[in-house]
Amino acid sequence: MSDELTTQLLDGPGPDANLGYLFRLAHQRFRARLGDALADVGLSTQEYSILSLFETREELSTSELARLAQVTRQTMHTATRALEQAGLLERRAVNKRLVLMWPTLNGRALLASATAQARAIEHAAFGSVSDADERTIRTWLSQLAVVSAADESSAK
Repeated sequence: MSDELTTQLLDGPGPDANLGYLFRLAHQRFRARLGDALADVGLSTQEYSILSLFETREELSTSELARLAQVTRQTMHTATRALEQAGLLERRAVNKRLVLMWPTLNGRALLASATAQARAIEHAAFGSVSDADERTIRTWLSQLAVVSAADESSAK
């Protein structure tokens, strides 16, 4: 019995496994590969996650970053201070309550390099999946994320 269970774990779950379990396993494996690739450019996955939030916005506050990254303001404050000390982020006070941050030129260059690494990991993850099927998967995941976020905000 034990050998059978071990063999099943090594083979991986089948497509009929619990969807949450499949998401978790896929995320763990993707995150591990991404972490290894990002280490080559000198970033952690957390640092890359923070910097990547600036791909669509010029500047953000610590509170906005925390909300987007789904971490506490305190956690984000510590992380952004480290990025600032590394010369990857800059900040300016708008007033006594609002401080905005943005990536430095070095931060943007490192983000571009890290994003190229992330895209290579994504490409490898899709393997032999057709471009059309990849688009379908990406569309479904983005719709799932929007529906989940809407469900969470309506539950509050």
